[in-house]
Amino acid sequence: MSISTVVPIGLVERATARSPVLALPILPQIEPGQLWLIELATAQDPPAAPLRQAIDQANVVIYDRAFADFVAASLPLGNYAEPAASTDEAGDPAAARAVRFACDGWSVARLVPPHPTQRERIVRVRRLVEELAATKAPGDVPVTVVGELADGVFEPTETRLDRLDLVVVTYPRDARLTIVVGDVGGTAARLHAVAANGLAG
Repeated sequence: MSISTVVPIGLVERATARSPVLALPILPQIEPGQLWLIELATAQDPPAAPLRQAIDQANVVIYDRAFADFVAASLPLGNYAEPAASTDEAGDPAAARAVRFACDGWSVARLVPPHPTQRERIVRVRRLVEELAATKAPGDVPVTVVGELADGVFEPTETRLDRLDLVVVTYPRDARLTIVVGDVGGTAARLHAVAANGLAG
C-alpha cells in the first residue's frame, strides 16, 4: 500500500504552508516545553545547523546509541543526555520519554537515524503524535518542519500537530527532517542541577 492511499492528496495540500527554499535554515531558539525531532544520516555527518543548535541549547538530549560518541564529544557542560530505549512493535519508549520531559517544561532534542522507507518515517512521526495526544496536547500546537534537501538547502513548512504526518509525506525520503513541536508543556522548566557532563546510561 502506498502512502498516497493512507493520506489523501487533498488533505496534504491543505496541511502545508511551505516557505521558499533557503540556503540556511531560519530556526527559533529552543524554548521550554519544545520537542525537536532531528534526523541524522550517520554519526560522522558534519553537524547541520539544527543539530548544532539542539546540542547547544536543549535541556535534554535523547539519542540513538549510534550517536553516543558524537553526543559525548559535543554536549555542553551541564546539559543532560541519555540513550534511547529500543523501539518495538508495542511502541516507542524514547518518544514517550521525550514527551514526558517536554510536558514537564524542559526543552528536548531527540536524535534519530532516518528510516529507509517513507512509511517507516511516518510511523515514527505518528507514534510521537500519539504520545503527545495522550498527554492532552492540543491539536493546534504549532509545528515547524525543516527539510534539508539533497542539494544542501533547507525547506521549512509551518503546520500544526494534528496535521504533522500530512506534511512529512510531502518531503522526499532522502531529505533529512528537523521537526520542531511548539511548547507542549505550557510551563517553564523547573530548575534542577545536573552533574558533570550530564550523560546518562
